[in-house]
Amino acid sequence: MSIRSATAALGLAAALLWPRPGGAAPSRLTLQDAFALAREHAPALIEARARVRAAQGPLASAAPLLRENPQLDFQMGPRRLTNGDRGVDVAVGLAQPIELGGKQGLRREAARAGLSMEEARLRDAERRVLGDVAAAYLRLLLARERQKLVNAAEEAAARTVQATEKRYAAGDVPAVDLNVAKVAQARARAEVQVASGEVHALREELEACVGYRASPQVPYEDDLRTLALAPVRTSPDGAEKRADLVALEQEQVQAKAIATLGRRLVLPDVAVGLRYQKEADETVFLGTLSVPLPLFARGQEARLVGEADASRAEAELRAARTVVPAQVQAAEYRYRASRDALGALEQVLPLLDDNEALAQRSYDAGEMDLAAFLLVRRDTLEARAAWLEGLLRLALTRVQLEVENGVLP
Repeated sequence: MSIRSATAALGLAAALLWPRPGGAAPSRLTLQDAFALAREHAPALIEARARVRAAQGPLASAAPLLRENPQLDFQMGPRRLTNGDRGVDVAVGLAQPIELGGKQGLRREAARAGLSMEEARLRDAERRVLGDVAAAYLRLLLARERQKLVNAAEEAAARTVQATEKRYAAGDVPAVDLNVAKVAQARARAEVQVASGEVHALREELEACVGYRASPQVPYEDDLRTLALAPVRTSPDGAEKRADLVALEQEQVQAKAIATLGRRLVLPDVAVGLRYQKEADETVFLGTLSVPLPLFARGQEARLVGEADASRAEAELRAARTVVPAQVQAAEYRYRASRDALGALEQVLPLLDDNEALAQRSYDAGEMDLAAFLLVRRDTLEARAAWLEGLLRLALTRVQLEVENGVLP
């Protein structure tokens, strides 16, 4: 009974906490909710966190004062004395290997740098994953806005067919106008189907990026224009301390420590200890000192690999410090151009409503032929679609600028 009660309690807690701790199941999911889900479920972040935990192992191994454990040996055997009697020889020794030349300190330095490197890679993976999530989320919002737009266009096309049928029945327009109106309605219906499929596809792509499948009844919703016009957030440290640069710096520190450790391995380590021996009736206490001779294993692999890794990390870091400012500047140019372009489009938005209303009245009054009316409506639809694309472009360039600056949502 207690196990069933505990299981029921856990199930109830899971239902109450999904998907945000401390809250009931939401009626909609926002961009911040998508970020929270991605931080928890994105495969790239799960892998990066596992690498951080793995990097804690070498640090724990290098933390003790001495690397090697004490060695205890015991020897015992019979002895025949010169007078024919039998005796027993016993020997007990305790020895402690000790590294010389600061090798243990170098191991700690390499382990700390390795952990810092993996932590920086985790932050960098989070930066890139959340940037991808934001881009996928924004494209889903655009698809939904475009779906609303083509639905309205399909309804307008249906009204045009009805109006044209009435005028055709009255003999005001030829049969070709009725056919053209029906073709326009069919095209509008096709665009509705395409837009609907795009919404479903982009939702699946977003959830694949997040690593979590939400209930189909819970929509992802935000205001695209609000997200597009949000101010650009900046990092206090700027792009100079972006996580990928920090990771390269720590990788270089780790490689240099390993290379130095390899060079220090030519210095012999020692093992000091105490030994007790009993031979027949004689007892002896001995101090011991063991020194391995580094004739063959002289740290060649650690030295060569460490030097190569340090040289590679230094070259990558030097290149990254050149590339990152260029990436930030390119993102800045795109953001400014997108912002200015959207401003130009938003200035003419009120004219679109006027043009559509005037064209509709002119066509209903017989003052405008069908071809001209459809041309005005198509131009209005394309202008609204261009405005939506401008919102998406501005939002994407803002996200990209923040990602290049190393800003986390």
